[in-house]
Amino acid sequence: MSNNPSVPSPPPFPARTTKTSESTTVNHHPLTELNCDLANNVITSTNLNQHRHQRVTFNASGECAWATQYPEIQKACYLRQVCQFAPPKELRLQNVTPILQVGPTCGLTALSMLFEGAPSAKTFLELAIAKGYSNNGEMFSTKQLNELFAIGLDENRHLVEYKPVEHHVIAGWMDEPSIQIQLRCGSIFLVPYDPDRDHTPCLNRGHKAHWALIIGYLIDQFNDFYVFARHGKTKNLALWSLRDLARSNANLEEFCQPIGHPNETFILPEGGIGGRNGLRCKFIMIEHYRAKEEIIL
Repeated sequence: MSNNPSVPSPPPFPARTTKTSESTTVNHHPLTELNCDLANNVITSTNLNQHRHQRVTFNASGECAWATQYPEIQKACYLRQVCQFAPPKELRLQNVTPILQVGPTCGLTALSMLFEGAPSAKTFLELAIAKGYSNNGEMFSTKQLNELFAIGLDENRHLVEYKPVEHHVIAGWMDEPSIQIQLRCGSIFLVPYDPDRDHTPCLNRGHKAHWALIIGYLIDQFNDFYVFARHGKTKNLALWSLRDLARSNANLEEFCQPIGHPNETFILPEGGIGGRNGLRCKFIMIEHYRAKEEIIL
C-alpha cells in the first residue's frame, strides 16, 4: 500500500477456485485482537452488547436465517448466495443512508452519502464545476474527488467527534492483507470500478466507470473476503467479492462517451482515467469515520 502517484501494475489475477466443504486454513485474527479501538463503536438502533455477543440460531429451513434481524444484510447475502446456511466468521458494516444519483454524479453522490445528504451531490457538483474538475458530475480523478471530500469535512466538523477523520489516495492493488486489515478496523473506501448490468464489478476497460462507497466487509465460512457497498444506481445494499472489485478497479484504462450523454463534454485528467491522476489502481481510504449505525457480528 503506497501513496506513490505512479500507477503500479497489478499482480496477476488469481484463478478462481471452486468452494468445497474443506476450506483452506487462513489465520484471521478476531476483531478483538486487532488494534482497532472498538471501545467506542456504537449501534444506535439496539443494544451494543447484545449485537456483539448474540448469535442468531441457524434455521436449516431458510437461507441466510442468521441475518433475520438485519433485512438489508440478509437480502444482500441471499442475492449473492453468500453465507446461505451458516453465519459469517466476521461481519462489520457502517450503514449509511443510500442516495440515488441524478445524472452522471456517482462520485459526488457517494460523497454526499458520507455526509447524510448535506452537503448534497448538487452542492458538490457546483463546487466541482467551479474548480474545473467536472462539467456534468463526472469525476475521473481520484485525487480531485479526495480534495472535494476534504472541503466537505472542513465544513462539517460534526463528523470528527470520535477522532479526526483521515483520508488518503491509495495507489495499488486493493485485494491485499493491509487493505483487509483496514476494513476489519472500520475504515471505509471510495472506489472507482466498472459496473456490469447488475452493478456488480466487471472488466470493461473503464468504459462505464462508476464510484462506490465501501462501508463494510464479511468473511464467510470458506474464508472468502467480501465487501458491502453503496452506490448511486440503487438503494439496495450490495455485497461483492473484494477480489472482483480489485480486478475491476485495476482495469480502468480508458474513457468511453456514455450512450445516455452523447453530446456532453466530459473533463478528463491529464493522462486519462488510466493515468497517474486518473482512476486505475487508485481509491480513497477513509479512517475514523463513524456512521450513525454500525453493526458488528
